[in-house]
Amino acid sequence: MTMPVTLEDWAPYGIGTPDADGLYPDYRIPANLKPAAPAQSTSSGRQVWWSDIVTHWDCVIADLADKYRLDLYDPAVLARPWPGVRTLILSLVHESSRLRNALIKDGDPT
Repeated sequence: MTMPVTLEDWAPYGIGTPDADGLYPDYRIPANLKPAAPAQSTSSGRQVWWSDIVTHWDCVIADLADKYRLDLYDPAVLARPWPGVRTLILSLVHESSRLRNALIKDGDPT
């Protein structure tokens, strides 16, 4: 079972001074989680763009809940800095997920 990501987990990557809630103004994405490029490249050379991902937003919501126990509509999650959430969403393209399966049906993002 995957444990939820906490503010303490992201604190070492924080840039600047944290606010009263412990949120930093910005975060460095850990090297092991950085995407290769803003749009994800597939082995076939096809690019997966945010417009592809948003088309399957229902899959993103379900995958984040299943894999990371992350509810994107939770006010605490909505208050988080975007880079960490963005990284988790992009990771779904490269692992077994509903999103990846939906994108495969759209055109091979392996």
